[in-house]
Amino acid sequence: VYSCLGISCADVGGLRSEDGSYIEGMEPCVDILAGYNHKTNVIEHSEIDLDQQQIEAALSNNYDFDTASQWYSLGGNSVKSDGANRTIKGFSTGAFPKMVDGNNQYFVTYSNYWGRKRNANSSTPQYDYADMFTGPACRGEATGMFAGADQETLSQFCKKGAVVQNAWMYVIWEMQDAVNDCFAGDINNNGGAAVAWDEAWAFYAGSLEGVDGSGSGVLLHALAEKRCPQFGTCTSGTSTAGDTTSTTIKDDAVVNARLLSLFKTGQTQILSGQCNRLQNTLHEVVKQMTVPVIQGALRYTYRADPNGPLQSSTTKDRAEGWVFASAVLPLIDQCNSSAASKIEQNMIWNAPTAMVDGYAFTKQQFESVYSCLGISCADVGGLRSEDGSYIEGMEPCVDILAGYNHKTNVIEHSEIDLDQQQ
Repeated sequence: VYSCLGISCADVGGLRSEDGSYIEGMEPCVDILAGYNHKTNVIEHSEIDLDQQQIEAALSNNYDFDTASQWYSLGGNSVKSDGANRTIKGFSTGAFPKMVDGNNQYFVTYSNYWGRKRNANSSTPQYDYADMFTGPACRGEATGMFAGADQETLSQFCKKGAVVQNAWMYVIWEMQDAVNDCFAGDINNNGGAAVAWDEAWAFYAGSLEGVDGSGSGVLLHALAEKRCPQFGTCTSGTSTAGDTTSTTIKDDAVVNARLLSLFKTGQTQILSGQCNRLQNTLHEVVKQMTVPVIQGALRYTYRADPNGPLQSSTTKDRAEGWVFASAVLPLIDQCNSSAASKIEQNMIWNAPTAMVDGYAFTKQQFESVYSCLGISCADVGGLRSEDGSYIEGMEPCVDILAGYNHKTNVIEHSEIDLDQQQ
């Protein structure tokens, strides 16, 4: 019951003998969250997913936006050390100035991009860009940039935006905070960098995933588990659950296995003071976190194309497509602004014609920036049908380097030539 009581194994410790060693059978237990042994108490942090769970429940109950907005804005399940509630809204509204001052380059990229897009090419960053998307949607406001949106569209913007906009960036911030603490010499096992790094995993996975990650989570860890059977990117490599299967199915995502390994590596780097390597680990984590978001966008390029095989384009499919596309467009724009513009033209929720250039064309725009994003065709996979075969036009792309079809992700390895170029 430790987690229920809001305490950790580290808080309680173990019973020791006179010589200071732990008595057999009375050693401290181990705090594990979705396979990750967190060295500090981040139980309260992980319970932010209980707020997200309440948001989703409210929206499933006849679009109860009032209740959803309360959980988004006020929280109630994740309490800070000062007694105030930690909130999903606060992940965005509290981002400035700490994320700028703290050198979160991803936050700067996103804030600048949305500042330009939403304010007539203004050079003023929109630091609360995530809340500007998720907040009005959770309140059910079909005004402003969501003018004319129906309840289902706003519902999708709210519950998906909270995860892939608000929480996604805050995970990155906690990692950057850990890097900053590391460089400042604050690498204590029970504070500083160690705490921030553990908090990043807590916000990525959430409490509902349980000890081994097999629980029914609602945050980014769960998103990766949902997408892997649809795209053939599960660790087992044998799942045949495709796009038409219930989206509640879960399997072991390659992304989560890689991220767990990276977070464990980060722990070691913090405790050994390897701060430069920790910064590199952060970048590797971001690359992997981007994969399920792109998979989500790709799924809805197909489902929202009225001229595609499904011959339909529901408001739900268009809304979900835009949520996922929005969550990665700033990175794509940084790689190739033309590709970003074409994706936006096809996927924005209120486009005059949904997927005007077709799902295959839009898929190619995403694929054109994979190498720039540091991910591979194999990382993303392809959208599959219920029998496990790839849907025509949604097959995995092919990773080719100087004519060689590499079966594994060696993009980072190949970029050693950039050092030689310098």
